[in-house]
Formats: sequence, structure tokens, C-alpha cells
Amino acid sequence: MGVVIGKGSIKKLKSFVDELSPYKTAIITNTTLEKLWLGKILEQVSATPIVIPDGEEFKSLETARQIWKELLEIGFTRKSLIIGLGGGVVTDLAAFVASTFMRGTYLGLIPTTLLAQVDAAIGGKTGINFEGKNIIGTFYLPEFVITDPETLKTLPEVEILNGLGEVVKYGILDSGVYRKLKFFRGIDEGLIGECVNVKLRIVEKDMRERGRRRILNLGHTVGHAMEKVSGYRIKHGFAVSIGLMASALIAEKINGFDSGKVEELLDRFNLPKKHSFEPKELLKVMKMDKKAWYGRLVFVLPEDIGKVAVREVDEKTVSTVLEAMRDDSGHN
Repeated sequence: MGVVIGKGSIKKLKSFVDELSPYKTAIITNTTLEKLWLGKILEQVSATPIVIPDGEEFKSLETARQIWKELLEIGFTRKSLIIGLGGGVVTDLAAFVASTFMRGTYLGLIPTTLLAQVDAAIGGKTGINFEGKNIIGTFYLPEFVITDPETLKTLPEVEILNGLGEVVKYGILDSGVYRKLKFFRGIDEGLIGECVNVKLRIVEKDMRERGRRRILNLGHTVGHAMEKVSGYRIKHGFAVSIGLMASALIAEKINGFDSGKVEELLDRFNLPKKHSFEPKELLKVMKMDKKAWYGRLVFVLPEDIGKVAVREVDEKTVSTVLEAMRDDSGHN
């Protein structure tokens, strides 16, 4: 897998495609990216665009089925290439389709949001939502990932903040990223590259999440539950942000971690720390989470910056923390 990060790197797409020499190429993107970036891609490569509506609710089995059908209609084969152009929804979906169509076609990803650039497009996870977040999915590595910070210029501010939820996660997992965030001067390819390198180092040792890769789920046990309970109205990065605060507070009770270190980072980027959900509802969804291997609540808990552990946590402790984090004003 080749990962290219840099300003203007999107112009290298043609060379990647030429090297693969696919029989056919399809670009999966959404209605927003169609207007912003699809034209620039089609200037470089000959491809069939497959445009889906914009939104988490379209990361579904029904959308995948429609794409499979379209691929058959255009004569796609296993030696064809799917390019996912977009944020996490598009990259997850495009990768899932590529991994399952005829048991696997070539895959390339061009993540256009901060969240996708530092997380969703890296590491070979694919997924669609089915009665929960990413319940159906595969592990499947792309041939290439092209990350061009220029695409972030077309993002609304709320999507930059959304991505920062995942960036803060890397700041807790890695002391180098933490120092960068403490003296934050802006998002650049250096910060994106450091986050990507942290993830790749972990994934290379545990591609299929049998052990160490589980630490990348920091903040996601609560985060995914909030997404599900909200009907995916809360953005992923914001849900993870609240989940990071929950993990920090649980860790404070269990191992004495200083939750202020996490709170400080979340405050620096004006990310949410409270929620307006019913703890019982969240707990019910958490028990269905993929991370609860044996039906018990499992959390990634920080022990210090750069050091985390996967721990089972009793329901009462989780419930107490979630209750303390409730925002009675009704705003997340």
C-alpha cells in the first residue's frame, strides 16, 4: 500500500492508475464532492463516476447493492479499479464494495476530509452500518491512498472540528502528537503525517485487530453508541470527542489518570465533552459493539499520555460517568 501525503499530491493519481493498468475504473463519490473535486480527477483518468447522496445514512447495504449492480452493468472485472473520493463514509463504503465485488478488485482512496485523512482511509478497515456502526465490514488494503491537504480548503469549519476529534485521539495515544497539539499552529501535512504514522505503526503489527490494534478504538465505545442512539445526527468526530472524555474519566476512577490532560486538548479545539443522551440507552448499544467480544463492556483507557490499555469496565462505573457528563440543556 502506498500512502502519499502532500500539497498537490492529487496530481499523482494518473501515475498510480497507469501503474495498475486496470481494465476499467470507477470513482465512488458523493453529491458534494462531485461539484468540488470530481472534475479534477476526471481530467487525469478515464473513469465512470458513481455518485451517491451525502450522509452517514447512505453508508448502507442498500447503497452497496446499488453500486454492485452498476459495476456489473458497466462490465467491471476483478482487474478493475475502484477509487473512493470523499470523507469517511465514502472511503469506508468504496473499500467495502471493492473488497466484496467478485471477491476483490483494485482499490484506491482519495480522502478529502481531515477525519478520513488521519483515520478512516488508513489501515484497511471497510464498513457499512447495519443496526449499528460498521457492523458489516472487511479488512482490505488499498493499492494507494492519496492525501492532499488542499482538499481541506473546501471543507466547512464544522468538518475540520469533526476531524480534530480523531486527531486528539492520536494525541492521547502518542506523546509526539500530544506535544504538537499542545503548541498547535494549524493543520498541515506534518500533523496529518504524524497521525497516519501512529496508525500505520499499530496496524502493521495487528492488521485484523486481534490485539494491539484495539487501542485505536480509544473513545469509540461511547462514541459509536452515541452515533447510533442519535440516529447518526451527531458527527463521528464529535461523538469520539465525548467518548474520549468518558474514557479519561473512567480511567481516572480506575487507574488515577489525570483526565484534565484530555479535557485541556478538547477545550483547546472547542470540542464537545458532554452529552444529552440517556445512559441506559447508551449502555444497551455498547453491549452490541464489535469491541465487546464476550458481551461485556470493553474500553480503551489511558494510563498516561502515550500509554493506554484495553480493560473490561463494570456497568456501574460507566453509568456513573455517563450520568455525570450529561448536559441538561439538551445540547451535545
